[in-house]
Amino acid sequence: MKTVNILGTDYAIVEQTAEDNPKLDDANGLCEIYSKEIILDSEMIKPCKMLVKQPELYKAKILRHEIVHAFFFESGLIGYCENETLVDFLAAQIPKMAKVMQDTGCL
Repeated sequence: MKTVNILGTDYAIVEQTAEDNPKLDDANGLCEIYSKEIILDSEMIKPCKMLVKQPELYKAKILRHEIVHAFFFESGLIGYCENETLVDFLAAQIPKMAKVMQDTGCL
């Protein structure tokens, strides 16, 4: 089992199916903040053009989104943790921000 450390707290990264975890019926990933698990749908059966063309990029996108949820929770920003618009925005923009910061030497 793979783990990631979010601000001093270990989260297990787990792959399950919707059969294993009914919460995956509505999502390709979950951040379970109390059990400290980031769960990815191992089948990724939800319709998505990106999934068909680039499954690893899609999986990374889902993982990044769930990691942002975990960062908000571990920062004590529970209200933001539940804001899907903000989480989606940050998950999409963080790689771009990191590149600009690295390019300018301020990362």
